[in-house]
Amino acid sequence: MTEDLQQPRKSHRKLWLVVGIVIGVIVICGGIFALMAGKVAVEKAPIESVLDSFMKCMVAKDVESAYALFSRSAQRQFPISDLQKLIEGNNYALFEGYQSLSVQGIEVTVSTNSGTVATVSGTTRYDDGFQGTFNGDLEKVNGKWRLVGIHITVPPDKFQP
Repeated sequence: MTEDLQQPRKSHRKLWLVVGIVIGVIVICGGIFALMAGKVAVEKAPIESVLDSFMKCMVAKDVESAYALFSRSAQRQFPISDLQKLIEGNNYALFEGYQSLSVQGIEVTVSTNSGTVATVSGTTRYDDGFQGTFNGDLEKVNGKWRLVGIHITVPPDKFQP
């Protein structure tokens, strides 16, 4: 008496289900990343424009126009006199001879609390070959980017007459 003892074939159904879920998650994450990268690319030019306008206003010592580029919430945090101080004495070196800027790092986030915000960093170029850096925060208000804060750094040599 011989009995054929065949082992039941193992189902790979669970394995394929797990593999399918993992692939689905990867595709969804990739899609979200692509959307965010596209959003960053779309927002870069308008953000650079606001930052460039700020710098040009400060070069012209037009503090009122520069202050208008800040969001209302930022304006509630600091008075216009803080900007006025930046165009007086050695502080003006941050703006004097400004030529252009370039955003090199940008992170755009959307939240229910603060809406669309951007954290940026980049370089500033000045006459005489000077180059500086900046870090800034902006928020989108009624479809337009507004400054929340900006920090500009220039080399110490730029402060020399």
